[in-house]
Amino acid sequence: MQLILEKLDNHGDLKSARKVAELLHKHTTKELSIAFCGHFSAGKSSFINEILEEAILPASPIPTSANVVQIRSGEELAHVHFFEGESLEILPPVSFEHVKAYCKDGDQVESVDYQFPFEKLPSDMVILDTPGVDSTDDAHRISTESALHLADVIFYVMDYNHVQSEVNLKFIKDLQDKEKKIYLIVNQIDKHREEEIPFSTYNERIMESFGDWGIIPTSIYFTSLKDTNHSLNDLPIVKETIQILRQDKLEILPKTIERALIQVMEEHKDWQMDQKAEEIEILEQTIRSIEDLPKDVSERLNERKNKLSIIQSESAELKEDLINQTKRILENANITPFEMRELAERYLESQQKGFKVGMLFSGKKTQEEREQRSAAFRSDLEDRVKTQVEKFIHEHIFSFLKEQNFYSPSIFEKVQELTVPLTEEFVFGHVKPGAGYTGNAVLHYTKDLAHSIKLDYQKQVQRFMEGYFEKIDTQMQENTKELKVEVDRLEAVHHAQEAITQLHIKLEQEYEQLNNILISTATLTEQSKRDNLITKYLNRSYKKVRGDELPSSLRKQKSAIQTQGISSTAKNHNDPEIVVKGLIETSTSLKEISGFGTIVDDLKKRAGKIETQTFTVALFGAFSAGKSSLANALFGEKVLPVSPNPTTASINKISPVTKVNPHGSVNVQMKTVVQLLQDVQQALQLFNTDVRNLEEAVPTIKSIITNNEHLELDANKKTHLHFLKAFLTGWEEMKTKLGTLQQVSLNEFEAYVAKEEKSCFVEWIEVFYDCPFTRQGLTLVDTPGADSINARHTDVSFDYIKNADAILFVTYYQHAFSKADREFLIQLGRVKDAFAMDKMFFLVNAADLANNEEELELVCDYVRDQLNAYGIRHPRLYPVSSLLALKEKENRPFEHTFLKSSLMNDFEQAFNDFIQSDLVEMSLHAAQSDLNKAVDLFEHFVQQAKLGSEEKERLQLLYASNKMNLEAQIIGYETVSFYTLLEQEINELVYYIKQRTLLRFSDFFKESFNPAVIREDGRNIKAQLINCLHELVTDISHNLSQEVRATTVRTENFIRKTLESWQKELESEAQQLEAQLSLRVLEAEGYTTFKVNSSFPSISPKLEKQTLGYYRNSKAFFEKNEKQKMALFLEEQLSPLMDSYLKESAQKLTDHYKNEMQISLEEVKKYILRQLEDYFGGMQAALEQEQDIPQLEEVLARIKKHKK
Repeated sequence: MQLILEKLDNHGDLKSARKVAELLHKHTTKELSIAFCGHFSAGKSSFINEILEEAILPASPIPTSANVVQIRSGEELAHVHFFEGESLEILPPVSFEHVKAYCKDGDQVESVDYQFPFEKLPSDMVILDTPGVDSTDDAHRISTESALHLADVIFYVMDYNHVQSEVNLKFIKDLQDKEKKIYLIVNQIDKHREEEIPFSTYNERIMESFGDWGIIPTSIYFTSLKDTNHSLNDLPIVKETIQILRQDKLEILPKTIERALIQVMEEHKDWQMDQKAEEIEILEQTIRSIEDLPKDVSERLNERKNKLSIIQSESAELKEDLINQTKRILENANITPFEMRELAERYLESQQKGFKVGMLFSGKKTQEEREQRSAAFRSDLEDRVKTQVEKFIHEHIFSFLKEQNFYSPSIFEKVQELTVPLTEEFVFGHVKPGAGYTGNAVLHYTKDLAHSIKLDYQKQVQRFMEGYFEKIDTQMQENTKELKVEVDRLEAVHHAQEAITQLHIKLEQEYEQLNNILISTATLTEQSKRDNLITKYLNRSYKKVRGDELPSSLRKQKSAIQTQGISSTAKNHNDPEIVVKGLIETSTSLKEISGFGTIVDDLKKRAGKIETQTFTVALFGAFSAGKSSLANALFGEKVLPVSPNPTTASINKISPVTKVNPHGSVNVQMKTVVQLLQDVQQALQLFNTDVRNLEEAVPTIKSIITNNEHLELDANKKTHLHFLKAFLTGWEEMKTKLGTLQQVSLNEFEAYVAKEEKSCFVEWIEVFYDCPFTRQGLTLVDTPGADSINARHTDVSFDYIKNADAILFVTYYQHAFSKADREFLIQLGRVKDAFAMDKMFFLVNAADLANNEEELELVCDYVRDQLNAYGIRHPRLYPVSSLLALKEKENRPFEHTFLKSSLMNDFEQAFNDFIQSDLVEMSLHAAQSDLNKAVDLFEHFVQQAKLGSEEKERLQLLYASNKMNLEAQIIGYETVSFYTLLEQEINELVYYIKQRTLLRFSDFFKESFNPAVIREDGRNIKAQLINCLHELVTDISHNLSQEVRATTVRTENFIRKTLESWQKELESEAQQLEAQLSLRVLEAEGYTTFKVNSSFPSISPKLEKQTLGYYRNSKAFFEKNEKQKMALFLEEQLSPLMDSYLKESAQKLTDHYKNEMQISLEEVKKYILRQLEDYFGGMQAALEQEQDIPQLEEVLARIKKHKK
């Protein structure tokens, strides 16, 4: 170990060297380290406090900025280590409160070491408390991982309801892979309700989850710190286990140190790779520069080199063959045969000095003879050259050029011109003076002459072919250009690969050296050098301060739970029975009166609505938030099944009973074949598989389960695989029921909800149940969790958000909002202000888990701050305990440390006040307004009937004129401006979607590309990065589609307000002509649902490749902030895709809502024209017909008493 420390120090790996120094110190001190890990709210700190029997660590149900805390028994002392700057040593007196404050400061404090003379903590034992494993802070993650190498044993603490959380399972699996000794603690077992789910079933399900992940824990304990006498509580066994571990520490410590050293050496190996990262990156860039790189670069390089060499040699051989063939033609040509030697001899004779012909005039005759002999010799020679040499040379060259595609008529002519002129001078030039013309002389002469002729022909051919040889060379170079480039690139890649291989070999050799040191017994020879190194890494400089000199940083706590709701003020409520009675009596009294037909119909419709009025209450919340439990508390009895496993895969409605559907009847709507196939295809898509029908899906799913059930899958895949398993299990039983409406009993209903092999086939369930809640006309809709995998549920959930009369969102006391919760709450925040009234209620369930009022208030403040951050201002927030509420309603006693009630009454009072004072009162107010207008109009009718004949005649003409003018005005009203304003409104709304999405881009990027996902642990880093990119695109796509859904609410509001404003404008203009005319506003019944396009433009393989180019290694990406470059690049690349999606959405929104507005405008026109027809018809009837005035006055008196 000492030699390893020296090696790491020499290499400059300070982090790993420090870990080895700490292990050396551990070896010396023989301290047993026990670490507690887990989700932030699982109870780690409380567990440690229980073991120490001291409230030393902050135990809070909300996420706090945590860090690593080491606790020892010893003299009172604390060391605080900061991420930056000098460490702090707190001298006695050391206040628990000050230690708590530093434990919570995870932004500045890296770790805290605390010593205190604990009675229950042995001096040779160290307790480690770590940040919640769900922390997304890089610093927290690094701190936790750095501390765990010292841990001999890890107790992993989980919340009873969240054992199957992927965060838990993934972290446990990572620890197991590092060969850590892990004990699993399922805490808060007091939450278990045997009547809701048998413990054996619960245990079986969590063990199945562990099996799916390949987790084999040392032991599993179920504990409760609140109910120490709980029958399932293993807390005493945990404490006993810790004592046994201490007894076995001499056996445990060497194994821990050895495993830790192996892990440190692996980390050092990674560190060395990081040091070479830039060098390797440059080499890898060279490798990546070639697309479609062959598997064996060396083999391909040799092959391409050989091919290049062959092509180049073929070119040289081609030229050489031409020359050689020319030489062979010349060598084989016999142009001075024996037959011509007599001519040669006669020619040579004529060239001798003494040659003379005749006696007289010999000079002239001699010359003529010479010329004659020369001509005869040259003529014979030329003939022989042409037939023996030139003909073959021309044919050879012409054939060659033709083969090389150089043929053309002009080339043929040029070849024919290729010749050697046999001039008299050329022939004479080979005559050697004094040689004579003997047989030998003739032989030598003709030989020399033939040689010169052939040599000249060879030169002529070479000169003639030079240009063509250049063309051949050029053509060869052109043909091998790409090949040469490929060879050059392959050589560069081969060199890069070799260099990388050598780097890895060197690193492996160094790793082997360290490994050999580990298994050897060698030690440092210089004790002082070892001590200096340990001192270098373990000693720190401290700023010393007494505990009582530290500034207090504790905030003042609130002393009581503040009332969360808005206190209701006394309102002058309308009595529904009185209003309905007034509507019915008035409509009955007026039904026989001319001109009141539309009014009578409207009043009857109002009365019918009030009498049969029902309200829909949508219940939202994530899995395990306690929605079903809360619903049962509202009903006052158990109606919905409750389970800590995900159950609500379908929509469950609890509705008031009807004549057709009595108490306890249940309708179960099964999914259609098309719906189920869509769900199956959505799940199979993650496994790169598709099917055309459900029968084909069965064998496909079996194969996928076999191939994947033992693999470590991401959360999304694992959830969908779970769905596919449930589908396969239930297929045979349920396939004949698809698309049907099943009527079942309450007993059978539970199976359709809780058994996933049945529930995955269900679209919705409606239970008709008689209880105080439903008797108010309330239907509760229990929706799938915000994290539902069903793609349709996003649209269904939004329809309920938009159309429900009230929304209840339930969160759990000890759980932070998940990503799915956050996105859902942001969606609520987007639309909250668009509704006519605030119809949202937020419930913090399981308030009974609070230890005191201060803690409960802290949690409520935290939730309220979170809601504000998500755009939900002034939320109506109520802490409740559904567990205690059900006991209250069933008149069962309960005890609690400080709660006197379940707090459910506060919520129910505010909720009922909202239903009665806001929802009911709103409809009563509208009905009373219509009633008042009807009474006023009839009173005017009576007054008209009482007028004299002259006035009646005048008014008849005036009414006819006014009616005609108003009808013409309404029919001819120009509405084009409405459509223009609508389009402007939609474009403006969509414009801001892009701006808001870009503001969130950085958060989306950090969530997608984070150290917990991108891990260089042997897995395919490129595949991880591509998955991160696709997750980013999915998040952006989801955000955009949710924004578009919210835009539909704002657009419909715009249309509604525009139409209301228009109707009031028309009434105002009409009253300028007819002061008594009062027009009722046509209330919009709702608009056709706009189908939001959830598919974002797909990203190209090119973008994937470019994205990979921004990643060199983990260290450069996260620590050198190179991720910022990638984020900027992706924002730039995805921005046009967002524009494309939003442009298309804006056009579809405009088209859809222009049509909706047109329909609404026509309906409004018709409604107003009917009112005009009634009004003027009634007034004409009052003026034209003989009226029974006393009877009219009697009717007026009767209905006037209903006016308010």
